[in-house]
Order: sequence, then structure tokens, then C-alpha cells
Amino acid sequence: MRPRIGITSWHHRDDEERWEAVLDGYSRAVLDAGGLPLILPTPHALNSAEARPEHSRRACAEPSRSGPALIEEYLEAIDGIIMTGGSDIHPSFYGQIVLERCAEIDEERDRFEVELIHAARDRDLPFFGICRGLQVLNVALGGSLYQDLSYRQGTDPLHQSPKERRGEVAHLVNIAANSRLAEIVGARQFPVTSTHHQIVRDLAPALEVSAIAPDGVIEGVEGPGRFLLAVQWHPERMVARHPEQLALFRTLVQYADRAHRR
Repeated sequence: MRPRIGITSWHHRDDEERWEAVLDGYSRAVLDAGGLPLILPTPHALNSAEARPEHSRRACAEPSRSGPALIEEYLEAIDGIIMTGGSDIHPSFYGQIVLERCAEIDEERDRFEVELIHAARDRDLPFFGICRGLQVLNVALGGSLYQDLSYRQGTDPLHQSPKERRGEVAHLVNIAANSRLAEIVGARQFPVTSTHHQIVRDLAPALEVSAIAPDGVIEGVEGPGRFLLAVQWHPERMVARHPEQLALFRTLVQYADRAHRR
């Protein structure tokens, strides 16, 4: 049986309904890498305490362990996780107020994914974060974000490519020597897509930088454990023309397969 890779979803709203959405690039990349993609819908508010708006940095770094049994059931059903892109994270999760250039927020998803990260780390479950997935990992472990590129002096606006160019490479990233990321992709530099407007400000203590853009923006992080890695670009949009990006998904699936066989 293929290793089962859980893929987080996001809410898409129309005039009448709310959808649980996932771009097909994530599931296709998992299938191409030899895994079995399973979509993880975002549950309703975890409980009355976690549904309150006054979340803080401490609440993310030391979350309540009283989250729903559903999260544990999700983790029982999968061998690895991809945390996907999407909306902005509420700044209260890292001790800030909402600034003017903060965009769409989904606090229900924020609460779920913060708790999911901690529960997955308790199990040492292989984890791969993409775009927002990197940001929420950093926040969940005690880091913070710039709410918009413009709030960091000297940041290249190319990080936020327009919608019509989101599948095109936008800038280079430099890969840290001796990092797990360098070992996986077999390169020290390559071009990437870029469609984000928030970036890491303070790096969580448990994480290390594995990739950086020419303007100093953090583009990749990794941490201790079986497999804990996240990137700011969108490799699922690049696998067809940039095979080194598929290696990221293959490595996740390989570690997930080992977890499955334990």
C-alpha cells in the first residue's frame, strides 16, 4: 500500500456554501512521488477555550492538549503531512494586532493547523510545509511573521507574483550547505515560483534556515526529528519542468513509508 499523505485544505466560500478546497497540484505531486493523497478537512472550532480570539505567542508555543479526538484520528489515518498554502495567519497567534496590509484570515483553520502541528510533532510524523505551511509551522513553534512584504525594508516585491504569473519562476533561492534541503535537491541554488506577501520575521527556536532569497527573506526551514521541512515557494507548481522539486515530495513519501512500516 502506498504511504498515506494527509493534505490540509482551506475554505472556499461562494454565495451559498463553504467548500473544503485543495489545489490538484498537491495531490498530483504526491501521486507522482508514490504516495496516496488524503485530504484533511478543517474541523469546526476545536473547543470553547481554543475558539476564543485572544490567542498569543505562548498559546502557539505551548498549545492546549485538549484538542478534539478528530486530530488524533486524522494522524492515525496518515503516515505524513503536507501543510498547504492559503490565507494569512491571524497575527494574534504571534502577539501582534492586525495591520492594514494583512489580508484574508481564517482563524478556524489557524487553530486547527497549530494544534495539528504539535500533535504531529508528538508522533514525529513526517511533515512538509508549503508557503503558508512554512509560516504556520514557524508561528506554531514560537516564531513570528511580517504581515506584508512592505513592512520589511529592502524586500523584493517579486515575492508576490501576480496571479497570471504564479506558475512562473520569480527569483532565485540559495540553499544552505549541509542542510537536509541541499541533500534532497542536490543543488545550492535554483529559481522558484513566488506568490506570497507574508514572510518570516523571527525564526522559531526549534527551526534552522535551509534556504534564503537574495534579499535575505527566509525561503526554507527545517527542524529535528524524522522529517520536518518547509519551503516558501510552491514546488507542486514546478514539478513538471523542474524535477528537483519532485524530489521534495519523494523524500516525504519515503519517510512516510518508513513510518508506515514501523
